Amino acid sequence: MLSAIALQAREKTQPVEMGKTIGTDTSKVSGRSFPRRLFSAKGSWGIGLDGMYIGMQGNNSNIMMLLTGINGGFSFGRIAPLVTWTYADNLAVGMRLTYMGAKGRLDSATALGLADLNMDVSGLDLRLDCYSASVFHRNWFGLDDKGRFGIYFDAALAYQHLRATTSYYGISHRVALSFSPGFEVFVMNFLSLNLSIGLASVYYEWSDIYDKSWQRTGRSNGFHAGTGLSLLDLNFGLTFYL
Repeated sequence: MLSAIALQAREKTQPVEMGKTIGTDTSKVSGRSFPRRLFSAKGSWGIGLDGMYIGMQGNNSNIMMLLTGINGGFSFGRIAPLVTWTYADNLAVGMRLTYMGAKGRLDSATALGLADLNMDVSGLDLRLDCYSASVFHRNWFGLDDKGRFGIYFDAALAYQHLRATTSYYGISHRVALSFSPGFEVFVMNFLSLNLSIGLASVYYEWSDIYDKSWQRTGRSNGFHAGTGLSLLDLNFGLTFYL
């Protein structure tokens, strides 16, 4: 019995050959097939962090001749820790927690209208805070025989809470099912970089609008669906594999 335990321990510590062929994917429609290459081995844990930041400042600037004399700034940030577990070769489940924040301010600006009817849009102030949690399923497709490059496809179910503050308060909740393709590359045997972007989503959202005294002035709800690249679902980060 002790020898059997020792043998199992040695098998677990032996390196796994990444990029090897583990089967064949065949399309029933076109009849085309290609080899399935191992990109993430069964039993692997991944701990990652996605994030991005954009900041802009304007000093007497113009935007496509629609806004002139812009003085102000805008910043947008997003950070999302995540964990994944590969339950079968190239198949994983995971969880992601996300915080997204944005701030914008227009100290002075003029919007150019028709027939020389211009409008002063100075004094606009915006703050946005968004928290979300999601569970997702990931399917990898290895691209090379070294196991360094791969594409993946995520299907995620998420809950999102958002609060926006301008001249009023807006609070919204969303339950969404989204689909995101991505690309991943291993820069070290245990460390990878990844990039994904939202491609399609179906969600139910309900929102309330309040004035400055927190008296509710409006409410909306409904189902929405759409396709197209979503920059708000852009994820860029790194993952450590254990």
